[in-house]
Amino acid sequence: MAGETSNISQMANKVSEEIFKHFRWECLNLKDENFPCAKPNKHSTKDEYTHPVDVVFYYTDPYTNKRVFFNADLKSYKRDSINPSSIRNALRSLAKAIDCARVSPVWRDRYSYMQDEQPEVRGMLFVYNHDGEFHKHFYSYIRPPDDEGKKRGVNLGKLPLEKNQQIHIVDPKLISYLITIVNDMKVLHFDGTFPKKNYSFFYPDLRLHKTHGESSSRPATIEMLTGPFLIIKHEVAKRFDESTGEQIGEYPMGFVVYYNRSGSTHHEFMYFFDMLSNYQLLESGLKIRVRVACDECSSEMISNFSKAIDAYSQAWGFDGYKKGLLQEIEIERVETVKKVFSSVDIGWRDS
Repeated sequence: MAGETSNISQMANKVSEEIFKHFRWECLNLKDENFPCAKPNKHSTKDEYTHPVDVVFYYTDPYTNKRVFFNADLKSYKRDSINPSSIRNALRSLAKAIDCARVSPVWRDRYSYMQDEQPEVRGMLFVYNHDGEFHKHFYSYIRPPDDEGKKRGVNLGKLPLEKNQQIHIVDPKLISYLITIVNDMKVLHFDGTFPKKNYSFFYPDLRLHKTHGESSSRPATIEMLTGPFLIIKHEVAKRFDESTGEQIGEYPMGFVVYYNRSGSTHHEFMYFFDMLSNYQLLESGLKIRVRVACDECSSEMISNFSKAIDAYSQAWGFDGYKKGLLQEIEIERVETVKKVFSSVDIGWRDS
């Protein structure tokens, strides 16, 4: 039983590393460490109180050019263990941990390697459902700060979260979405239509913020991963004969867009087209493939996509050429993937 419990605790760690490495997040080797509380009078009545750190992920934000650290709490829960009480306890613990991490010399020595700067430390609650049986809406357990009624759930206003501090929740549905993207990238690579390494996450230059660094090294930020779509620009994908090493084909440079909405109305696709236009992707001359990775995809998705092309073209008075650019966009649904572990051997299987 002890071995099985230990294996279960490793599942979220294994899944999180497998996911985030494909989005160019870095992971520090120190894991499952505690650090002493720097504010014991505030956080506990115990004389010697420590905060847990399952793992620390980090990346350099493409807009601010500053490193962002995620003090992560990795939970591997079966269906019935995901409830308001467990979520509340985890969020409270995380809030205290990142409050201390900002000022703790121990935390900085171990994780940030930046003694001359104030590190940006955020919390991340990673809730992995290892039996694949959790089908509820996770955020139905979350209450807004101004909800003072008797409704069950986690009242965000009651969390000990300090000003300018953030906690990101990676819930089972988001984990499934990210696993689906990673799996689909591998499938496209196997098919010879997506390169193994030569791809970059697309960041437009904004009016007030410009991007930094080489595009090929930029990570997919947490804001990008939790958004309605994820845009990836890829270079030419080359196929080789394994026996001779000779190139036998190639797929042109282009964009793959992972879409995380249901496609239940044509209006959401009109907004999507507007975004593509504003980012100047429509007239880039590059192929655009939309991969719908939502587990609640509408059966009318393709119909609504076509309807949106007509409506958008009419609204903007597009000529046949520009309408043709929209019609060249490929759209396809991607089957949602879940990873379900065996607690005996920590081997996962698709579900």
